[in-house]
Amino acid sequence: MEDAAIRNGVLPFFPCAVPGLSVAEMTPPGLLFGGDTGSEGCWEWKGPVIRRKATAYGKFFSRKAGFVALDLLPDFLNWRRSLYPVRPASTEEMLLDILSVNEGLTSTELRRLILGTPSRRRGPNDLVDITRSDAAPQPETPTRTSSRHSLEGPLQRLQMGGHLLISDFTYKLTRTGQRYGWGVARYATPESHLDIGLATCPPRESHDRLLAALIRLHPTAPLPRLAALLR
Repeated sequence: MEDAAIRNGVLPFFPCAVPGLSVAEMTPPGLLFGGDTGSEGCWEWKGPVIRRKATAYGKFFSRKAGFVALDLLPDFLNWRRSLYPVRPASTEEMLLDILSVNEGLTSTELRRLILGTPSRRRGPNDLVDITRSDAAPQPETPTRTSSRHSLEGPLQRLQMGGHLLISDFTYKLTRTGQRYGWGVARYATPESHLDIGLATCPPRESHDRLLAALIRLHPTAPLPRLAALLR
């Protein structure tokens, strides 16, 4: 899986605009989420691949997860950050400030830091889902459910903008130490996790270099479909 990500430049986990360019489509039947006998599959391999730091992993493709090869990453970050800037005084900015000095936090840990302990808890209106067309807080009091999930939109947008990536996964353990359930993502900035920053050229130049690289790697893919991976 790691080799496929490096070889293809970008590798979404699930089917995308380019047919065949995804972990799911490259995986033999029964191995995407593990076999019936309890053997691991690609879904469980994400963590070990991430820890090798040969690729970047996050929700980069239409808010769905995938890999970006490190040689393309500086231009990828430069271009995406121009498309998804962080708004001042937004929830995104708050999350990014926290993760810039606290690498590897889960959404639950982030929520606890932002909202505080029960005795010093801030109001749910302090969390604003800035994926909405306007960043103003909701006038009505959010329900408990909306408060619980209010970080998902900002975290996805930060990943789409290349501001954050997933640095690992953590799992719940049984009393006997057996792992179970879906992994919970831990977040970090590309600068802290991979020691890689964005390219210093204008963003449009980064876009053109990325597109040229994808055309070279995937010469038979239609140009509009390759360009869609960069949006």
